[in-house]
Order: sequence, then structure tokens, then C-alpha cells
Amino acid sequence: MPALGVVGCAWATFAVNWLLCALALWLLRTQGLYAPLALWRRMEPPHPPTLRAFARLGVPAALTILVEITSFTLMALFVARLGTTVAAAHQIAANVTALMYMVPLSLAVAASARVSYWRGAGDEGRARRVALQAFWASAGVALALSAIVFIAKPWIAAVYTHHAGVALLASRLLGWVALLHLADAMQTVAIFVLRCYRVTLAPLLVYCVLLWGVGLAGGYVLAYHGLGPLAAQHSPVAFWQAAAGALLVTALVVQRMLWRVSGRAVGARAGI
Repeated sequence: MPALGVVGCAWATFAVNWLLCALALWLLRTQGLYAPLALWRRMEPPHPPTLRAFARLGVPAALTILVEITSFTLMALFVARLGTTVAAAHQIAANVTALMYMVPLSLAVAASARVSYWRGAGDEGRARRVALQAFWASAGVALALSAIVFIAKPWIAAVYTHHAGVALLASRLLGWVALLHLADAMQTVAIFVLRCYRVTLAPLLVYCVLLWGVGLAGGYVLAYHGLGPLAAQHSPVAFWQAAAGALLVTALVVQRMLWRVSGRAVGARAGI
């Protein structure tokens, strides 16, 4: 089979996802672990109150993900006017960011499962402690990953490209990626655990204001128009600077939300 380039990447993604789907269905059909769930019985008719309850939580959570993803993907469109070298360097930084994000995302998913479990068991204190443990675990791993990326940024850029100009600019961007990742890891865990407390609308509003308003729009202003005494940079660095600042403030806000909500839950359980 000849080299297919980007088309080969598309075929590989297609094959992997269908294989994952087939494997998941096979496991659900054959493993006794899932038998108590009775997944294959006749479907019940829609129950509007239950669907409304799901929608109240699910729609804001889905929109939160939309805001987060688009706040980074739209950056690529905004930096495209700066040329192919800049676009290529930006894509390297975005790819490394996405790879690093998988670690706090996994920890956040695991933390939300455990916090939900202990909340369901009626142990609000332990649920809060699990959330705190997840936060520190994510922060520790993020610090290590950020340090590695910051130290190794020239070598990481060289893995992606042999173009000297692209590698040099990508290395500069990766320094901001390392800083951004620390805040990204902390806010990711907090957002997921907040969903365990049925808090989804407030994080969506925070994301809209900070990630779209400060991160994306602020990066555009810094890059192409300047802000007060700051001249226009005409560089993708402006977008990563704004994104890092927006994520840092987001992390502080959602962490504050989480500790207040979890503290109230503990107090309510204790009858305080």
C-alpha cells in the first residue's frame, strides 16, 4: 500500500473508531459484568421529566465542551493570515496541548466517577476529600509534564518538523503551552467534579466570558490591534498568552465554585 498522506490518517481514524465500537458492543454483549444492567431488554418509552432532568445537566455541560474546544480550534483560523510558517508552528503547539490534556482529562473522569460514588453513598466528606486528592494528583502530574515540555521544547519541535523557521517559532509557543497546561489541568478536574454536584450552568458562563471573551477575543486584539500601550504583536504568541491567562483565571474561579459547593454539601449532610 503506498503512502496516503493525510488521507491515510483519515482512513486510520475511521478504522480505529469502528473497531472500538465493535469491541465495545462485543464486550457489552458477552461480559457478565454488564448483565445486571439489562442493556438489551425492550426500550422503555420516553419519560419527559427524566429527559428534562438530563437536559438541564447535559446541555450546559455539552456547551461547555463546545466553548472549550472552539476556543482553541478557532485560534488556527485567526492565525492563518500570518502565513504557512506561523500556521504550522501553531499546529504543533496545539497538538502538544491536546496530547498533554489527555492526562488531566483521564484523572478528571476517574475523579468524577469516585466523587459521584461517595455522594451516592451519602458520604459527602469523603467525596470532598477525593476531589481534593484528584486536584493535587492532577496538579503534580501537570507540573511534571509542563517542566518536561518547557525543558525539551526544541527537541519536541524537531520531532514534528525539519523546517528551521517552524521549529523555532513552535519552540517559543511550547513555552506558553507548558504554562497553560498547569491551569488547564486544574480547571479540568474542577469542571468534571462540579458536574457531580449538578453544577453545569455557572461553569458554562465562566467559559464563555473567559475562554471566548478573554482568551480568543483577547488574543485576536493583542495579535492584530494592540491593547492600550501594547502594540499589535502580529504573532500567534499573543493568542497563547491570552489563552494561558484566561485558563488561569478560569481555574481559580471554578476551583472556588467547587470548594464552596462541596463545603455546603458536607455541611448539609452534617445538619449544620
